[in-house]
Amino acid sequence: MQNKYKKIMELLEFSNGKYNVKDIFRDFVIMFAIAIKNKFKYEQIDEDEYLRIVKRYDKKELDIFAKLIAEMMKEKLREDKIQDILGEIFMTINANSKRNGQFFTPIHIAELMAEITLNEENIKNKNFITVQDTSCGSGVMILAMANNLDKQGIDYKNRLLAECRDIDFLCFCMTYIQLSLSGISGRVILGDTLQDEKRKIFYTPQYYIGNWYEKIKEREEIKDGREQKKC
Repeated sequence: MQNKYKKIMELLEFSNGKYNVKDIFRDFVIMFAIAIKNKFKYEQIDEDEYLRIVKRYDKKELDIFAKLIAEMMKEKLREDKIQDILGEIFMTINANSKRNGQFFTPIHIAELMAEITLNEENIKNKNFITVQDTSCGSGVMILAMANNLDKQGIDYKNRLLAECRDIDFLCFCMTYIQLSLSGISGRVILGDTLQDEKRKIFYTPQYYIGNWYEKIKEREEIKDGREQKKC
């Protein structure tokens, strides 16, 4: 796995021990997520978090973060399907917390699960389907579902709406980045699923671009109309 993302791993180790690689990865992911999100919905509290991280590094070090983004985009273009890049790197550098039970599903396993549960038969009579991942990690299950739909020739960007949640802020940000870069519509929630906690919500760019607010509103109006007729 380390050879697969050799350039990214080299960039993460730029400090030669000055910083912990896990901390560099975390800072990179958080800044990248906020940078994407604030272009579509700016919030000062998130910008303050971004600037707080920026202050830890000098200009040359910050240039490395820009190179990390560029290298990640190159990796996406090298494959003909969506990859769980951040999740694989996360596990490679052992950033997972055994105490919190953080062990991510490999994408090939997630794809097998998606093939079993999601097909054209499930959605042929629906304008779109909604899927949930209540402990999303890096978002690999949703990425696999998008891959599965794409393989079937189904436009996942306009027919798949995802809701992901995780209690861990790094996982929240990883999922948001990967759904955003893959053109998946949805929202990512920071909070405890069991308590229906919503500490923070980020909507992906495709959610805004695809006008999903109106699509959801239209579906709810149709549903309400049907319920009234039943009465």
